[in-house]
Amino acid sequence: MAETRATEGLIPTIWDDQFSVEFYQTNPFAAYAGTGTTNPIVMKEDFASKQGNGITFEFITNLQKGAIKGRQPLRGHEDKLGEYGDKVNWDLRKKGISLHELDVDLAAIDLRKASKGALKTWADEDIKFEVIDRLQDVGQNLDVAYSEASAADKNTWHTNNKDRVLYGNSLSNYVTANHAASLANVSASTGKFTKESVSLMKRVALSARPRITPTSISESENRRFFICFVNSLMMRDFVASMNESERQQSVARRSEGMFLGGDREWDGVVVHEVDDMPILPGVGNAGANLAPALMLGQEALGWGIKSRYNSREQKDDYGQVTGLGMFGKWGMKKLGYTIGDAGRTVELTDGTLTNVVGKQRGLVTGYFAATGD
Repeated sequence: MAETRATEGLIPTIWDDQFSVEFYQTNPFAAYAGTGTTNPIVMKEDFASKQGNGITFEFITNLQKGAIKGRQPLRGHEDKLGEYGDKVNWDLRKKGISLHELDVDLAAIDLRKASKGALKTWADEDIKFEVIDRLQDVGQNLDVAYSEASAADKNTWHTNNKDRVLYGNSLSNYVTANHAASLANVSASTGKFTKESVSLMKRVALSARPRITPTSISESENRRFFICFVNSLMMRDFVASMNESERQQSVARRSEGMFLGGDREWDGVVVHEVDDMPILPGVGNAGANLAPALMLGQEALGWGIKSRYNSREQKDDYGQVTGLGMFGKWGMKKLGYTIGDAGRTVELTDGTLTNVVGKQRGLVTGYFAATGD
């Protein structure tokens, strides 16, 4: 018996008009940004309706300890107010997608809808990546990208911020005037990011001068918090360093507004996992991979906003081509004491003197092992 078969060339292919998109971690820093100076990321939109290429941030340091006593005249013995600042410049940032009318008609999916979604994702990720990059900046003015910095730029930052950097789990890993040699002292075995690392970074933050102010203070409990951002490998080591009861306790306060999904707390530090934190390959002892841990207090990063991201559309070639664009005018900078009295020094807790100018304002930078699974 003969059976009728479908003709190969006439079998239809059905294309689904639905589409999925690549996963990305929504901006993990958004919860820590705000217009108040108590935020780790301070946003300023003061110049949104004004002319200018940037906006300044000003900091006042504490007066020196000690007092004039008895009959000793105060005149001639006045203290000098420590006034410092930094400037955040903005630039035009943009991304676009061009669609031809013919391709829009031929595509199985809604290319216009997909393009709008892709641009929105790009804008969110652009802010996230900029925060990560700027928090790592080095140089005298804290404005040189780490990935592009020379050894001299890194060593200058390393020296200026000796009370604000930590290499592995020992202060003795710090090598005077040599950032690369300090990294080389961090090993894969003893340089893991653990609960003890968090406590050590916190002590570094509290002993820094000028002081790094905790980002959140609970008056009722007299609690102060720092926020520490790490990559997934470091979070793995951090969680593994806790016993089961400590792991349970570390997430018990998640109902508070400053805690996000996946956060852990240890010793007054909220540890937050960031998927896109970089790895520094082969810079540690015996070629170990390292990664930065960024512990933020108040005013760690400045964000000057002329205008937030907004979408635009343009028709071209008699309406055949549609351009979809995303535009924003803003800039970010790691805040520091970059403008002010270059000769003024401050006494550290170990009794040594260090210049104020060149220090990062609200950030401790640590480097720890990032060994793969």
